[in-house]
Amino acid sequence: MLLLALMSLSAFAQNTFTVKGTVTAENGEGLPGASVILKGTSTGTTTDVDGKYALNLPDGNGTLVFTYIGYINQEIAVGNRSQLDVKLAPNDKTLDEIVVVGYGTQKKATLTGSVSEVKGADIVKSPQPNLSNSLAGRFSGFVANNRGGEPGYDGSSYTVRGFATTGNNDVLIVVDGIPGQVGGLDRLDPNDIESISILKDASAAVYGSRAANGVILVTTKRGTTGKPVISYSFNQGFSSPTRLPKLADASTYATIMNEIDYYNNPTGGMNQHYSADEIEKFRNGSDPLNYPNTDWQKETLKNFALQNQHSLAINGGTDNVKYYVSLGTIYQDGLYKNGATKYKQYNFRSNIDANVTKDFKVSLGLSGRQENRAFPISSAGNTFRSIYRAYPTVIAQYPNGYYSTGVENQNPVVLGTDMGGTVSNPTSVFNGILRASYNLPFVDGLSVDGFYSVDKSFNFSKSFSTPYTLYNYNKSTGAYTGVVTGGSAGAASIDQSQLNITNITQNLRLNYLKTIGKHNINAFVAYEQNKRNEAKFGATRINFPTTSTPELSQGGAAATDKNNSGSSFNFTRRSYIGRLAYNYNEKYLAEVQARVDGSSVFPKGKQYGFFPSVSAGYRISEEDWFKNSVNFIDDLKFRASYGTLGNDNVGQFQFYNNYSFVNQYVLGNSVISPGIDLTKLANPNITWETSKKLDIGLNAVFLKNFNLEVIYFKQQRSDILAARNASIPNTSGIVNPYKTNDNTPLVPDENLGKVNNTGVEATVGYNHNGKFRYNISGNVTYAKSKVIFIDEAPGALDYQRQTGGPLYTNLLYNTLGIFRTQADLDAYPHVQGAQPGDLILEDYNKDGKITADDQVRSKYGNVPLLTYGLTFNAGYDAFDLAVVFSGQGMVSQYVLPESGQVGNFYSSWADNRWSPSNPDGSFPRVDTRASSSINGGLYANNFWLNNSSFVRLKNVELGYTLPKEALSRLKISSLRIYASAFNLFTITGVKDYDPEGNSTSGQFYPQQRILNLGLNLKF
Repeated sequence: MLLLALMSLSAFAQNTFTVKGTVTAENGEGLPGASVILKGTSTGTTTDVDGKYALNLPDGNGTLVFTYIGYINQEIAVGNRSQLDVKLAPNDKTLDEIVVVGYGTQKKATLTGSVSEVKGADIVKSPQPNLSNSLAGRFSGFVANNRGGEPGYDGSSYTVRGFATTGNNDVLIVVDGIPGQVGGLDRLDPNDIESISILKDASAAVYGSRAANGVILVTTKRGTTGKPVISYSFNQGFSSPTRLPKLADASTYATIMNEIDYYNNPTGGMNQHYSADEIEKFRNGSDPLNYPNTDWQKETLKNFALQNQHSLAINGGTDNVKYYVSLGTIYQDGLYKNGATKYKQYNFRSNIDANVTKDFKVSLGLSGRQENRAFPISSAGNTFRSIYRAYPTVIAQYPNGYYSTGVENQNPVVLGTDMGGTVSNPTSVFNGILRASYNLPFVDGLSVDGFYSVDKSFNFSKSFSTPYTLYNYNKSTGAYTGVVTGGSAGAASIDQSQLNITNITQNLRLNYLKTIGKHNINAFVAYEQNKRNEAKFGATRINFPTTSTPELSQGGAAATDKNNSGSSFNFTRRSYIGRLAYNYNEKYLAEVQARVDGSSVFPKGKQYGFFPSVSAGYRISEEDWFKNSVNFIDDLKFRASYGTLGNDNVGQFQFYNNYSFVNQYVLGNSVISPGIDLTKLANPNITWETSKKLDIGLNAVFLKNFNLEVIYFKQQRSDILAARNASIPNTSGIVNPYKTNDNTPLVPDENLGKVNNTGVEATVGYNHNGKFRYNISGNVTYAKSKVIFIDEAPGALDYQRQTGGPLYTNLLYNTLGIFRTQADLDAYPHVQGAQPGDLILEDYNKDGKITADDQVRSKYGNVPLLTYGLTFNAGYDAFDLAVVFSGQGMVSQYVLPESGQVGNFYSSWADNRWSPSNPDGSFPRVDTRASSSINGGLYANNFWLNNSSFVRLKNVELGYTLPKEALSRLKISSLRIYASAFNLFTITGVKDYDPEGNSTSGQFYPQQRILNLGLNLKF
């Protein structure tokens, strides 16, 4: 039998025909990963990194089909040729590209919805530890802001087309088809990403009750046929703040203290706090122990922090089994000197696809990561608050090594370290997806598929707070006095918690895909169910006898030394989904989709909602008369969509009366313990938040290399869950204005809010092929919300109401300048206690006095109405360049520094303040505490409302691919080295903080400017 097998094998070898060749672009460069298939069969291969291929055929009479994304397909008869080289021409229209949409894919040419896409190959040219930071500026309709740069929590907040609800605005994240996959988007390895699509209009209706805020679809890489390809990438980054405020020095601050004392007690003169001689000592540095000039930023922060990323991937396979496997690590250090802040991540992914038979296919996707976060006990906000508030007139560390008490017994130099203890926050995430599909043999085009996915996450947090000693120095006696701070009552304490999440999703789908002449049908119906369980546990313990045993069991033994808590819930969804897409000759396009969602968050009888949508398109450029008469337009499509989407992202169990245990309650004249308290009345009518979306768009390709998209959109959001916080009178007896324990109103939220959102998007691009190849694309989005109904007091003044204006604006006094003199003060209405140097608050209603009725709504909030971006990619020989600009406009941010006797001043205020010696100052006079000052928090005003528009070079990367000849001896297929920068520079009118921030005091861990050096290696 062995002899027969060998003879058979020999006969097969003699009858096969091998064809080899190279697939190249117009410039002669090899195209790696191009597909080479024998027409009419599944026999095929892909090109290697040099564009070379080899394929065994039954004979030499077949036809090979060569395909590559972005290039025109070619079919070439083999003709018994053993060498067949092919040069592919670029497809400038790119209309044959496949775009990922909800529960499937579609050709770009036949899309009728608003879908934006970015390829993974572009994302990796912005190598950030947080994937969300790589998306800003890349496409229209996506509004992203990076609010801070703390390692582990440095992601961007983002919306699709801005805010449209007073409720939850979170975008639904779908990873490899799993809606709301645990772990989300931020921490995915960018090297694993194949593409990211954004569904912005009613095309998201297939996600029903979760789609109102838009949907982001993430598709990870899968294996390809061919020999194994090993890819390795590494980058070393150096991060530093994009912007830190310059603060007043010691002599300036000492002078300010004198001025504050003078304003509070004019008869005491101008040197009540410091003498002129002491101020001079602060200035000249002659006595640094007693009269220091401390730069707290310099003392606390490093010039830069290190970070790096590694990624190793292997992909390949045969016609029947393909695989993609990757491993990755991320490391980020914090900015603090000797800091405790660290972020470390370890991730893996394995995607395997197998053809069991010609019609039966299975795939298994496994991924996971370990996110290890470590921080000091002091939060980033508290540490930077202390940096900005700490007095420059106080030394950071005494010559003997003791640390000073800083500001209010918080020394910023210490806060960023582990001296006061540490917070350890490891999180484990696992995602598993098993898929199968089967082409049903009895009906051509009919198939069934499904998946079963399991997500698990384990989030553990351990905070061990230890006491430590800071010191005051008595310059008269030379003695140091210790002040114990940290911990709890002078002893160590611990706070420990665990959050476990399990998310199981199942889906079964029947598909029909058929072409009958010029009629193309793509339809499916599906059933999906989801169950999510969350379990929380928490425990605290105080009075640790020693800091050497940081374990929960080792704290104080008294009953009052320990406490614990716990909760859990199950959340389930059941969904019926359908879509029918039809086109005639890719000219007339139509699509209908619908989803019925059932959710356990709503009461029986109200658990199911129906979410339909319809869209249509007309490719007028496919008409013969258009082709013959309009030569400069290569493709022109008009499209529109309309549908109803939902938002069920609200709290659980609102259709029940909510109760909680309390330690004691009063019955008559007696105090009884324990008891049960009613904390929230039931809303038995709670239902979905509903969004009706209209979208009208135009897509065009003209002059071969230009592309254009213009969109008008309108959204009407209703049934928004919100509190009746103004219209119910106290005399009703049902208003418990706010519970004393957690500020939660007793009356339930109701589906009463209404918000509209309208705007336009536009994208224009140009592609150029040749030895110097490049493409450039610009996009702009204008999205404005309008509050139609929100529960406001009936007597609210028209110009103070939120109704009729955009979401999240500020109610502020307008300022008209500064009272320069007493005569100015006497000539215009002012608040009681106003002095020369104070801000002039506008008497808006012209009643001759300044009252709360003079407050006015700001025009904008801190989410931009206008966003724009520009991307540029170019290549010449072995060099490549990628640039991304992003910007925002029609946006403002209120920032009032926490300054006065309680803390230091920005130099912009300190150096330009009004004072008796500087009556022309552009900032108001200083005060005891800005938050309770006439010029600040006591009468919040638009002087502190900054225009936070900006244009930012979000990312730039320059790469060079080494010649293949230099690498061949090392058995390396490709080596590319690059340098990149993130947040390299920003053009903005904001002076003291990053314009993407949203802290109203400016006290936050700053955004990062990151410089990277890296390499991409293939074997």
